[in-house]
Amino acid sequence: MICVKKITYRSKGGKTVILYFNNGVMVTGDFFCTEEDLSLIENSLSRCEKPDKKILGVEMEELYEIVKKEYPPCTKLT
Repeated sequence: MICVKKITYRSKGGKTVILYFNNGVMVTGDFFCTEEDLSLIENSLSRCEKPDKKILGVEMEELYEIVKKEYPPCTKLT
């Protein structure tokens, strides 16, 4: 995988979140989430939409704001 950009941050819930931006958004870290929900979250973020699924220990609003600010396709929309 060729990564265009990588951001690592500590969520307000104390979880480490790593975002990879390439042809979409990939989310990984030390949190708990089902594979299905994680896939839906990544798809929503890749479309510059706020996810309606949850990640234990990660606030979706916080994650969404970082993606809006840092993911090139989303920065063009603001």
